[in-house]
Amino acid sequence: MCGPGAAPGDRGRGSRNDEEAALRNVIGMVFTGLGAFLLITAVLVRFYVAPRLIAAPTDVYQVTRLRADNATYFDAASAKQVTGATVVATNTVRGDVTSSHGDVAVWDSATMIQDVTRGTTIEIQNQRVAFDRRTGLLTACCGASVDGDVSARQSGLGLFWPVNATKKDKPVYDPATRRAWPAVYAGKERVHGIDAWRFVQHIPNTKVQGKPLPDVPGELLGRAKGSPAVPVDRYYQADATYWVDPRTGNPIDQEQRVLSTLQPRSGPGRLVVGQMDLRMTPESQKSLQDKSDDGASKINLLRIAVPVGAAAVGAALLAAGAVVGRTGRRRPPRSRQR
Repeated sequence: MCGPGAAPGDRGRGSRNDEEAALRNVIGMVFTGLGAFLLITAVLVRFYVAPRLIAAPTDVYQVTRLRADNATYFDAASAKQVTGATVVATNTVRGDVTSSHGDVAVWDSATMIQDVTRGTTIEIQNQRVAFDRRTGLLTACCGASVDGDVSARQSGLGLFWPVNATKKDKPVYDPATRRAWPAVYAGKERVHGIDAWRFVQHIPNTKVQGKPLPDVPGELLGRAKGSPAVPVDRYYQADATYWVDPRTGNPIDQEQRVLSTLQPRSGPGRLVVGQMDLRMTPESQKSLQDKSDDGASKINLLRIAVPVGAAAVGAALLAAGAVVGRTGRRRPPRSRQR
């Protein structure tokens, strides 16, 4: 005969209810823990991981070409000035992985300027840069040099522009004059489907530092026939335009108008060594734009997709954990025998 209180069936049901409540509490705590973990992960990815992963690569390999039609240059081999030439400047950039370290990347750049019609090499320019992988600012280390001269102090931006693009003026280093000149924001322009920011850099007629040049016959400088050779200096001026993808900071197009001359140290005359209106070839534009699109996708993944996705799932799990936990704490009342 059963005494007062709960019947055996009621005690069984109460035990099952207790087990279900405990299970709900455990599930609620698991959901809450996972939700908190994902929320913390979202914050870490957005503000800690992304800023460290979004940086210049150390193993870069890139080839770009600029072409100038109707160019003028001085052919030293024949001692004659060539006009109406088709000139291509091919720039190859390679990352030096072994010399790069920590926040510093080291890249080597070689530019070969050629008359493609005559098969003449006009000039070869070499530059080695070391720079901060996030700001792009050049630094003096790791054998940085211009045409092998390690005494050239490079400053400003070089071969890499920072990812966090802004409309502020940017100092861009010019290896010809061996100093940085401001690239000024000049408005927005759509370039092959990308809303690019245009920056314009003006380099005034500037004396080029370097090894002394041999004297040049006065006739080549525009003086009277038979004029004696005179000491000269090299001068360089340029107007460059860069179209920058604000999503990545990458230049996706470029134009350069350059004028290089030899001028006597005293008296009249000059010799045009090179006068070219260089524009990036369509193939190089496409390559840079594809690279920038790919970079933008990866940046959005780290800055937006992963943090937002993790935060959304984390918030949902926290809410689910709270609901399940409350349900587990509500124990159903036990039936009593009358």
